[in-house]
Amino acid sequence: MSAYRAALCEDEAAERDQLIGLCRDIFDGLGIEPEIVPFASADALRQAVEGEQTAFDLFLLDIEMKEGASGLELARWLYDRGIRDRILFLTGNPEYALVGYDVHPLHYLLKPVSRERLEDALGRALEKQGAQAVRFQRGGKAVPLPLREIRYLESRNHGVVVDLGDGEQAFSIPLTEAERLLPAGAFCRCHKSYLVNLTWVKRATHGGVLLKDGRQLPMSRTFYAGFQNALVHRLND
Repeated sequence: MSAYRAALCEDEAAERDQLIGLCRDIFDGLGIEPEIVPFASADALRQAVEGEQTAFDLFLLDIEMKEGASGLELARWLYDRGIRDRILFLTGNPEYALVGYDVHPLHYLLKPVSRERLEDALGRALEKQGAQAVRFQRGGKAVPLPLREIRYLESRNHGVVVDLGDGEQAFSIPLTEAERLLPAGAFCRCHKSYLVNLTWVKRATHGGVLLKDGRQLPMSRTFYAGFQNALVHRLND
């Protein structure tokens, strides 16, 4: 499973270190593997994005910078590149709380940033991006799985196998119980033995379900109409 990558652009070292610790703690609590990459300037982060050193799921940007480009300028540059719905603004000045509306940021956080406010903002970001985790029990312990990584769930050997694209996780629970743990509207049955993440569906016909990674799953006539309706609703959302 790939890590959830967040770029943190803050030119004050102490605040940067505090935010990194808070972010990691919050992500760990949500069952999400985080990779927080710190940047001391907007220019350095811009160079990383331009050089495609790594892709980021989220950008936490200090609006004001002592030197070089501001976080606001960087946000507009990212927006022009099609990088949207991934920006959280940080600012110590309440007057900046309404700037940058043209890049449609996910949230504004006033410094000093509290854990409660940061947790709420990250939760909103994850909800919007579909990056929440679901927890299944194995041996009395909760095993968190990022929802965005799950392709489908299959009923197999009196349990359920969760396909994550680069591997599988098996649990001793029926598919019906696993289905109850998943968010409503995000997954749908295409067959009595298969529950599919609608985000990963490329095409669905009477002949089967084609996933975006090229794999094909069976489609049962019983579930066809309901699956198509669920897919349409998901696309419209």
